[in-house]
Amino acid sequence: MDKQSQRLAQYLDKYEQSWPLSGTVLIAQHGEIKLHKAYGYANLEHQIPNTLDTKFRIWSLTKSFTGMAILMLKEQKRLRLEDPILKYLPQQHELEGITILHLLGHTSGLANYTSIPEYNQKLNKLKLTPLEMLQLFMSQPSAFMPGTSFSYNNSGYYLLGMIIEKISGMTFEDYITTFILQPLGMVNTGVYNNHQIISKLAAPYHSSWGEYTQGEYIDMSSILSAGAMYSTAADLFLWDQALYSDQLVSHDTLEMAFHSSNLKYRFGWFLDERFDRKRMYHGGAYRGFRSELHRYPEDQTSVIMLTNYDCVPVTKLTDSLAGLVFGEPTEVPISPPAFPLDDSIYDAYMGTYEGYGCKASVERNSQNYYFVWNDVEVTPFYPISETKFHHTKHESEYEFKWNDQGQVSFLGMQKNKTSLK
Repeated sequence: MDKQSQRLAQYLDKYEQSWPLSGTVLIAQHGEIKLHKAYGYANLEHQIPNTLDTKFRIWSLTKSFTGMAILMLKEQKRLRLEDPILKYLPQQHELEGITILHLLGHTSGLANYTSIPEYNQKLNKLKLTPLEMLQLFMSQPSAFMPGTSFSYNNSGYYLLGMIIEKISGMTFEDYITTFILQPLGMVNTGVYNNHQIISKLAAPYHSSWGEYTQGEYIDMSSILSAGAMYSTAADLFLWDQALYSDQLVSHDTLEMAFHSSNLKYRFGWFLDERFDRKRMYHGGAYRGFRSELHRYPEDQTSVIMLTNYDCVPVTKLTDSLAGLVFGEPTEVPISPPAFPLDDSIYDAYMGTYEGYGCKASVERNSQNYYFVWNDVEVTPFYPISETKFHHTKHESEYEFKWNDQGQVSFLGMQKNKTSLK
């Protein structure tokens, strides 16, 4: 193990001593794996540790595979990016004016079905047909005219899956497996449909009062091409490496997709700069599982992290690990000191916040500040400023925000008017 690998391993070992850590991490540079290690438990009930071949649901990282499938069909001249969606779904007149490119770049203006209250309350647990899915988000008003703004949107990537199926005559699962996973040797990756037994698939966990609880059941019929895949860190490294080659599409197509535009989102990837380097990345987070794949193409550096504990801040951790690779000073975070918050300030925060079919009830007792998520999970926290709070056991921060009208929000949700004081 070289010095860089030692620094990375030591950082994560020290982190694990201070904070919850579960999952797998893979860090590579110029095709050489610098660190590949597993932490925590795949199954707490049976005390089964995570291993290097443990599988995790990757949620929205699936979008990078959906985007590649569209690129492959484009290169085969089976579609054009400028094609209107009505060409493939002619009965859905509400989609008029929306193109494949709008769906790919989250500029369609469609309602995002995962933000619809009814979905988060109960529909995400039911088996939904494609027609029911279309009715769910097309019955909602558009957020903006197509192509005029950006808003991250799972509805668009669900539609892309339908288009892939329409053009290919195959299911999304079969297309991805046949034309992407098998050619790349990604034998531990697939599309989860709730029915098959997936060997070595980790179980998801939430937390309440800092103790672990089982993750909520989700029926994957409504997720599909927006986030239904599972994988391992090693398989995602194969995926990462394939994007430097012409195994799936030509270098010209890759150049067009990711290197010839100032857009910040392309074909299932966010594009920006970090550590004075170009970065191409995506993550996924929902109901216990979290994933991140950060690529720095000009340095051929990749950081991959998967977890089955919703309390592990994989986005921050992945960023910290990339900083270590590039020589940035990085320290394991410590618990910040408590702030002497006046009771009257916290009283103004107390109440119920609602949005997207979810709610958080901010409460207190004689010993603790806390909030209750969806009437089930309790998050104890303590103040570190007048508006910011830190989890008592996990490396997580929460913030109350006031707008110009004097209204307070929490976790992106507005305070229920009946809770106003």
